[in-house]
Amino acid sequence: MLSSKIVPKAWTRTLGTRLVTTTAASVCNALGSPLSYQLDWPVPSPSKNQVMIKVAATGVNFAEILQTRGLYQEKKEPPFVPGNECAGEVCEVGPGSSRLEIGDKVICLARGNGYAGHVVADARACIKLPPAAASADLAEAAALLVNYGTAHLALGDRAGLRSGETVLVTAAAGGVGMAAVELANLMGAGKVIAAVGSPPKLEFARSKGSAVDVGVVYEGLDQRGVRGAIKEAAPDGVDVVVDMVGADVLEPCLRSLRWGGRGVVIGFAGGSIPAIPSNVLLVKNISVHGLFWGAHLLNDPDTLLRSAEQLVDWWLAGDVKPHICERVPLDDANRAFQLLDGRGSTGKVVLIP
Repeated sequence: MLSSKIVPKAWTRTLGTRLVTTTAASVCNALGSPLSYQLDWPVPSPSKNQVMIKVAATGVNFAEILQTRGLYQEKKEPPFVPGNECAGEVCEVGPGSSRLEIGDKVICLARGNGYAGHVVADARACIKLPPAAASADLAEAAALLVNYGTAHLALGDRAGLRSGETVLVTAAAGGVGMAAVELANLMGAGKVIAAVGSPPKLEFARSKGSAVDVGVVYEGLDQRGVRGAIKEAAPDGVDVVVDMVGADVLEPCLRSLRWGGRGVVIGFAGGSIPAIPSNVLLVKNISVHGLFWGAHLLNDPDTLLRSAEQLVDWWLAGDVKPHICERVPLDDANRAFQLLDGRGSTGKVVLIP
C-alpha cells in the first residue's frame, strides 16, 4: 500500500478535447493476489454515449472479491479494475450523450473500473440525481444500488411480495440482508424475520430500526436446528425467503415456506452451493427463483433502471438509508476486501478516492 495521498487529478475536460489521462486505481494484476494501488491507471476519453465521472465513493461488493479470484460468473482477465457501483460528478461528456451534462451528480452502474478516482461508463447506466441531492452524502449514493437494488428485485420482481406476508431474510446483518429487511417492511410485509449468524449480528440488525419483528440465529445449528428455530419464529410458516447464505441454511428455509411460498437465491456466503430437493418444491407447491442482479443491465435494463429510480426516490425521501459501516481509502482496498471476506462488515463498505 502506498502511503502518499497525493493523487494526480484528471484534467477537467470540455467537449472536443481528446486527451488520455491517468488516475489512481486499485488494480487486479493477478487472480487470487492482493489488489495493487496504482497512480497511473489510464483513463480514455469517453466515446459515443459515454461519460467520465469523477468518483466520490465506490461501493464494495462480495461479487468483486470473487471476480478478483476468478470465481465469479462474469470472468475478467487481469489487469483490470473492479468496482460495479459508484457515485460522483460528470466531468466529461462523450459525443451523443444528451442525457447528462458536465457537473451532473450521478450514481453509476459501472460494471467494472469503479475502484478508481475517475471512471468512464455508458451514460445509460447512470442515474442522474435530482437537485434535491445537491447536499446528499454521495457515499450513501454509492451504497444504494447493488444492495437495495438486489433486495428490491428479489422481493418485488422475483418473489412478488404481497401486503401482509411473512418474509424471512438470511444474512440479515449484511448489506443486501439489511436492505431486504428494510424494503420488506416498506413494501408492506406483515412480519419480517431476520436470520443471522451470531447473536451480536442479530443485536445489530435490530438496532437499525423497527423493521425486524423476530430474529433467528443459525450459528452452530444443523439443518434440523435451523428448521426448528424458524418454526419457533413463524409457527405458520413463511411466504417469502430471501437467501444469501446457501450451505446448510437454504434447505431448511425452503422447508419453512408455507403452501405456495417463494424463495429467492441470491448468493452462497456460507461457502457451498446446496442441492435443492425437488420433492419439497412439488409437495409444498413452492417456487425458487435465482437472482443475478448485475446481469439485468445487459438482459433487462429497463427493469433494473426503473428499480434504481424508485430506490433513489425512497432514499431522497428518507424512506431508506444505506448503512455504511466503514469508509476505506482507495489505496487500502485490500482491507475493504478483508472486512467482507472475514464477515467483519455490517451493511456496506465504501471506498473513498
